[in-house]
Amino acid sequence: MENYQPPLQHTFRTVEPDTDPERPQPLPWDEYSDLVLAEWYKLLSHHPEEDAVQTFLELHPAMIPGGSGDIGPGGHHGSEMGAVFRRPNLIGGGRTFEPDFMWVTRSSGLVTPILIEIEKPSKRWFKKDGRPTSDFTEARDQLNDWRSWFARDGNHSLFRDKFLLLGDRYYDRPLEPQYVLIYGRDSEFQRGGGHANPGELRFKRDAQRGDSESFMSFDALRPRYDHRISLTLTMTASGPRIHAFSPMYGTGAHIGDGALLLGDPQPALSRTVMMTDERRNYLAERWKYWQEDALRTNAAVNESVIRQMGIE
Repeated sequence: MENYQPPLQHTFRTVEPDTDPERPQPLPWDEYSDLVLAEWYKLLSHHPEEDAVQTFLELHPAMIPGGSGDIGPGGHHGSEMGAVFRRPNLIGGGRTFEPDFMWVTRSSGLVTPILIEIEKPSKRWFKKDGRPTSDFTEARDQLNDWRSWFARDGNHSLFRDKFLLLGDRYYDRPLEPQYVLIYGRDSEFQRGGGHANPGELRFKRDAQRGDSESFMSFDALRPRYDHRISLTLTMTASGPRIHAFSPMYGTGAHIGDGALLLGDPQPALSRTVMMTDERRNYLAERWKYWQEDALRTNAAVNESVIRQMGIE
C-alpha cells in the first residue's frame, strides 16, 4: 500500500545525574549544620523581630519543621520539589489568610498541608500569674483562622488548584491540614524563667493544643538532613517562583518538570547563602540541563525514560 508507514519502534533512554567527583560540591552536612545553628542562636540572642526570623528561615528551609512527615499523619513522600512556600495567601470563601510558611506534603493516601505561624521569639507564653498572655492567645487563634478556612465549602478545591504544583496524581486525595505555632523560648520554662512552677506551666501549654496542632519553641528548631534538598517558593500571580535554595540543595534527574514550572533559578541562586559562586554556576547549568531533558521527554513519542536517582 502506498500510504503504509511502519509503526514507530519503542525506544528506551536512560538519564542519570552527574557523578563527576570534581564537580563543585556543597558544604559537608555536619559543617553546614554547625554553622547554621551557630548563626541561629546568635540571631536569637539579639531578641530579633519576627521579620528577621522569617528572613533567616527563608534562606535555610532545612530549619523549618514539617517537610518530611515529621509533623502530623502521612507526608513521608515530602513536598513536590522539596518546596516550602513563604507567606502564601489562602484565598477563597471567607477571609484571606497568610501563614508565615507552608509545606504541602504527600503520602499514598493523603495530602498534608503544614501551615506554620511564627512570632517574635521574645514573646512569652504566660504571665506571672500563670494566665496565657494576650500575645500567645492571639497567635494561637491564627491557627483557628486557618482551620476555619479549610472548613469552608470549595476551599479544598481552590487549594489543590493553586498549591499542588505537579499534582494530578494527588489531586483527588483528601487534605488533612496540620497547624504549627513556633513561639517563645525554652528559657521561660526553666529555673529563673520568671515562673514559680515552670514545669506545671509547660504541661498547661501542651494541654491546650487542639486536634492537628503542634506547639514548639524557637529553640526546638534544628536543620534536618531530610529537608536539605529543599527550596523556598513565593506564589505569584503568574505562578510559583523560587525565592532561595537551601545551601545544601542539589539537582538530579527528578527535577525536570518542576524546573520547567519554576523557571529561571538565577535570582534565587543569587540570594542563596553559604554557597560558593562555582556551586551556584554549576546548579544553574544543571537546572537548565534538566529543563531541556524534560522538554525532550515531554515531546517524545514511543520513548520511555529510565531515571537514575542521585543528587548532583
